[in-house]
Order: sequence, then structure tokens, then C-alpha cells
Amino acid sequence: MDNSIIFTSSVQIGQSLGLSASQLSWISSAYTLTFGGFLRLSGRLSDLLRRKRIFQIGLIVFGLSSLMIGISTSPMVVILMRAVQGIGSSIIAPTTLALIMDAYRGEMRQRAISYYGATSGIGSSVGLLVGGG
Repeated sequence: MDNSIIFTSSVQIGQSLGLSASQLSWISSAYTLTFGGFLRLSGRLSDLLRRKRIFQIGLIVFGLSSLMIGISTSPMVVILMRAVQGIGSSIIAPTTLALIMDAYRGEMRQRAISYYGATSGIGSSVGLLVGGG
């Protein structure tokens, strides 16, 4: 949902912070690069260490970086915190599925994965609405 919000509200973000086109593109790129770059490492850490603990760390990293983005008036801080937010998201994404696989079996696992997929899709759609408003 977060990426959808940023995508649809990028014009307002750019205007309110006085960003150049290059700086504005880095708001999305910083997140995407760190998310993709840390995804495998985050997944492996959750396999080696306690998944629930790693998931909680990811939530804290994502939440604090979101707060910093929300209160920031500096383009550089927004870009840096988007990179940190990508790291938090790279922790949350694989760990969520691993926790679902650990917690459920059989038909309940299929149902949990279906709910996860539906929630992700709904989140992306809601993000587009929230970001555009």
C-alpha cells in the first residue's frame, strides 16, 4: 500500500518539498533498491533467527522510517528514510509468509495464504485511493 500512496501522491510530495524531477524519482528508487537488495538477506535472517523477532524488527524499522518521512521537511531525509523503509519492508514481506507457513497446516494454510494475497491486493488498491486524495 505504501508504494501505491507514494506513486499517486508524488506530484504533491514534489511540490510541497520543492523537489526536482531527479530527487522525486529517488523517493521511489531508494525504496525499490533497498527492498530488492535486502529481500534475500532478510528472508535468510528470518530462517536463521527467530522469525517472529525478525518480523517485529521489520515492523519497527518500517514504522519509524514512515514516521520520519511524515514529519520531515527535508528532501534528503525523505529519500534516506524511504531507503530505510525499503529495508523494513524487505524484512516484513518474506517473514510474513514464513510465519503463515509455520502457523497453519492443510486447508487453513491455503485459507491464510488466500487472505494474505487478498489483503495485499486490497492494500495496493486502497493505497492508490489514499495517495490520490
